[in-house]
Amino acid sequence: MKQKLLLLLVFCMATLSTTWAQTKEKGFFVEASAAYASTHSENYAIITPAIGYQFSKQWSAGMKVGFETGDYAYTIYTPFVRFNFLNLNKLNLFTEAQFNILDREVDGGQSGYTEAGLSFGLTYALSNRLNFIGHYLFAGYSGEDWKSGAWLGGGDFAIDANIRRLQVGLQFIF
Repeated sequence: MKQKLLLLLVFCMATLSTTWAQTKEKGFFVEASAAYASTHSENYAIITPAIGYQFSKQWSAGMKVGFETGDYAYTIYTPFVRFNFLNLNKLNLFTEAQFNILDREVDGGQSGYTEAGLSFGLTYALSNRLNFIGHYLFAGYSGEDWKSGAWLGGGDFAIDANIRRLQVGLQFIF
């Protein structure tokens, strides 16, 4: 009798631990990310909240709005579609197709530009609803006139590896 009870207890504990390790695969999510940026004239932060829906273990879509804290700060509106191409237990690697609309008010009017391309990142499950999330790089079209720092490529189509593209944060799935 003690053996059966002990076996049942071990089975329950094993089942419970695998349930905790699995990330929720569908549902609405919210994210909050932050980035550090540095230009020749100033250092500033970029705070980016996001909301979206995870359709399956591979696909999700949503909307982000990034807020820069610098003197001539842009607001960055980004609809995105994310594809998890590698799922390893708690770790997921993804690519994100995004369309960025950057806008700011300056003396005498507004200024802005657009971008369309891919970003890359990862999520790591901290619990079945909470993930650490990181993004880095941008590859695609950028209408930014003044490209400096770690831009690979000379034209409008390039890879941006600047520090402002490195974002870290948390994702909560409902």
